Amino acid sequence: MASDRYSPGDSSQHDDGEKLGRKMQRTSKSAKCLVLVCINLSNLVCHSVYSVLASFFPQEARAKGMSDEPIGLVFAIFAAVVFVSAPFVSSALNTHGKRAVYVVGGLVVCVGTILFAFADRIQNVQMYFAWCFVLRCVQGFGAALEETAAYAIIAEIDPDAVSFNLGMTEISTGLGYMIGPTVGGFLFQAGGFALPFLCIGFALLPAMLLILWIVPDDRSNIRTSTAKDDAPSSTPMLQLLARPQILAIALTAIIGNTDYAFLEPTLAGHVESIAKSPQAIGMLFSVTSLTYTFSSPLMGWLSHKHRMGPRTVIIAGIAFQCLGFMLIGPSPLLPFGQSGEGPMSLNLLVFALFLFGLGESMSMTPLMEDMMLSCEGRKDDAINALSALMTSCFSLGQMVGPLIGSFMASRLGFNWASTGIGVACFIHTFVLMYLQRQSKPHQVSGYAWFTSLGAIAPLPNDWEGDRELAIADRGGESELAALNGDGSVSPYRALRSRSLSPSGLRR
Repeated sequence: MASDRYSPGDSSQHDDGEKLGRKMQRTSKSAKCLVLVCINLSNLVCHSVYSVLASFFPQEARAKGMSDEPIGLVFAIFAAVVFVSAPFVSSALNTHGKRAVYVVGGLVVCVGTILFAFADRIQNVQMYFAWCFVLRCVQGFGAALEETAAYAIIAEIDPDAVSFNLGMTEISTGLGYMIGPTVGGFLFQAGGFALPFLCIGFALLPAMLLILWIVPDDRSNIRTSTAKDDAPSSTPMLQLLARPQILAIALTAIIGNTDYAFLEPTLAGHVESIAKSPQAIGMLFSVTSLTYTFSSPLMGWLSHKHRMGPRTVIIAGIAFQCLGFMLIGPSPLLPFGQSGEGPMSLNLLVFALFLFGLGESMSMTPLMEDMMLSCEGRKDDAINALSALMTSCFSLGQMVGPLIGSFMASRLGFNWASTGIGVACFIHTFVLMYLQRQSKPHQVSGYAWFTSLGAIAPLPNDWEGDRELAIADRGGESELAALNGDGSVSPYRALRSRSLSPSGLRR
C-alpha cells in the first residue's frame, strides 16, 4: 500500500533553479483519488460544524435568556475569525508544511466542537454566551487552518486538474452545509444538546488519522531546502493583491459568496406569500445549494485552460448571478417588476435560485486556477498565499452578505436591495471582461474550446502538421516554438498538435 501513497517532489535540483519540494510529484490516479477522498471526508464534517447550530441553538439560547443580537454574533464570529486568521496561515504552511497545518486545524475544530457540547450545563447567561462565543472563535481558527491547507494540497496534487479537483471538493462543502442542520436536529431530538457536537467532533478524528497516513509529510522538503541555504520562497499576499488580475478575482470571491448569504436573512420575509412554513423555505434554499453542489465538478472540468478557461467560466458565473438577483425580486428595472411588491411567481423564484447555484459554482470553482495563471512562472511559490487569500475572501463574503442583505432590505425593500447587488455583479462582469482582454494567459480561442470539448481535431494532411504531431508526442515544446521563424508558437499549430497527440489528449 505504501507504493500508492503519493510522495514529495524529487530531491534533486534542476538547472533552472526549481526549488526543492515546491511541487509534488505526479502520482498514480488511485493515490490522488485516495487523498481527495480523505480531504472530502474531513471537509464534509468541518463544514457541517459551521451549520449544525441552525436547527436548535437559537431556541436553546433564547431559553437561557440570550437575545437575538448575541445569538447572531455567535453565528457570525465563525466566518469573521476565518477571515482574519487565513492570511497568517500562509506563513505556517511555508514553515511547518501543509499536512501538519491541515491536521492541526482539524484537531482544533474537533476540540472546539466537543467542548461546545458542555455549554448546556452553564446556567448564567453571560457565562453561557462567553463559552459559546470563545468556542466558535476556536472553531473558526481551526477551520482557517484546515481550509487553507486543503486548497494548497489540492493545488499541488495535480496542477493540471486544479479546478476539477476543487469542484469535486465543493460537493462535500455543499453537502456539509446542507446536512449540518438536518443531522443536528435529528441528533438533538435523539440525545439532547450535547449529542450533535460530540458526534461531529469525534467524527473528525478518523478523518485526521487518514490524512496523517495518506498525505506525505512535506516538512522534510523544507528542512532539506533550509540545510542547503535554499529556503522555500513564498510570495507575500500583499504582493499578489498588487496585481490587478488577482485583485479582481479576490473581489469575485467576495461578491460570488454574497448571494446565498444575502438570502439567508431576507428570503423568508420576501416569499412568505408562497412559502408559509419553515420546511417550504428550506426547500427553496435547497434549490441553490443542490445546484451548486452537483454542478461544481462540471464547472471545474469546463474551466480547464484547454477548454473554456477559468476566466471565461468565472465571467459567465457572475453574469448568471447578476441575472438571478434581477429576477428574484423581481427588479423594478425590469418591465414585469415595475409594480414593486406584486404577486410572486414561484416558477420565476425557483429559476432565480437555480441561477444563483449555477452562477456560484461557475464563479467559485475556477478561482484558484485563474489566480495561478495570473502568477505565471511563480505559481508554485504563490500557492500557499493564494490558498490563504481564497479562504479569507470566501469568509468575508459569507460574513458581509447577511449584513448587506439585512441593511439594504430593511431600508430599500427586498426588490431594490437585490437590484443593487445585481448591478454590482453587472459592473464586475465587465471589469473581468476588460482584464481578460489584457491578459494572454486568460484568453482561450474558440478553436480551443470546441476541439477540447470533443477531444477531436482535423487530421493534418501536410508535412508540417505531421512534424508537429511527432514533436508533440515526445513533449518537445521548444521544438514546436522553433517551427515559427520568430521563435513563437503558433496557437493553432500547438493546439492542433496537442489535441491530436496521445499524450496531450484531454490533458
